[in-house]
Amino acid sequence: MECTSYLVDTFDQLPPINEESLADIDNDLFSGLYYGGVDTPTTRQLSQRVADLEKGKFAVLTPSGQSAFNLLLTTFVKPGDHVLAGDTIVYSTRWLLNHFENIGVKIEYFTPSEAATLKNKLTLKTKLIIFENPGAFTYEVMDISAIVESRHDHPALIVADNTWAASLFHHPLSLGADISLISMSKYHGAVEGISLGALITKRKDLYVNLKTTSALTGNHVSSHACSAAIRSISTLGARLSFQMSTTRKVLRSLKPLPLLKQAIHPILQNTELHLQNSMIYGFNSLFTAEFSCSRNELISRLNRLNLIKIGYGWGGTTSLVNLIDTHDMPSAKRLGINSECARIYLGLEDPDELTRDLTNAFTQ
Repeated sequence: MECTSYLVDTFDQLPPINEESLADIDNDLFSGLYYGGVDTPTTRQLSQRVADLEKGKFAVLTPSGQSAFNLLLTTFVKPGDHVLAGDTIVYSTRWLLNHFENIGVKIEYFTPSEAATLKNKLTLKTKLIIFENPGAFTYEVMDISAIVESRHDHPALIVADNTWAASLFHHPLSLGADISLISMSKYHGAVEGISLGALITKRKDLYVNLKTTSALTGNHVSSHACSAAIRSISTLGARLSFQMSTTRKVLRSLKPLPLLKQAIHPILQNTELHLQNSMIYGFNSLFTAEFSCSRNELISRLNRLNLIKIGYGWGGTTSLVNLIDTHDMPSAKRLGINSECARIYLGLEDPDELTRDLTNAFTQ
């Protein structure tokens, strides 16, 4: 199933393990049937499905979203190079960028308001422009079109983390990004309990570079996980449609909630027209809640939840809550967030029951 072994009946059916065996009759690298460490029919099916969802042509699968970022940086960046990164990226990406900074890569951060003037930060050594859209935890929206225009004819690659949009209601590649990155461990595959990531592009040269590095570094993904992801993606649209409805209902019901200072979600911080102008035509069910109580009281209140479980992760069937520390987040400072916060993911439970669970935790 995993193709760690490749079996044939006779030796004349056994292809050689070399670069020629990776190519089809048109000499297209990685198109030939090969050993599982590079591809299997199952991984290829998922790759094409993900590429189609992202409106790209090629996809390279990875074991996780973090490994997708690592593959990206390993492929295109070396010591002495320069990387521009949006300062709203999630902490795990910042952690990885810190690692590359320690080995000689210069990392420079920019704010969403600087998107239109990024040309002032570009240097001859700038290789990548990386950002999440919207940003992590505070959901500031990045203007991709402004970044593309500001880059103009500079060779730096624009890379958008599109995990939040789950490949369905935002398409960075259609707006001029060179690579779209997703963690498929969230909406794409969390209902199946799998870990996967992907890098998607329209450009064959970028695909070949990424796929070559992936093969050389043993970036193998499980066919079992890929098969599960294919099943999960078949319900992606239906799940997100239900969760968008749930999110609207729950956010409306939270307005009178005692101790709640504000809920932070793109549909609350932006008008629908602004989101559409940013080519964002939907939203997910993840939001941040800022409270006016102490951390100890917030923990005590959250411990009263029954339907919503305490834990990490998002994108699956179960609603989840966890505490987040926003004190060192540049975006939190910009938005005036200075109290205790929790991140809440709304799963596939009944929205009225989710509302009651939150209300009971904060009113009794």
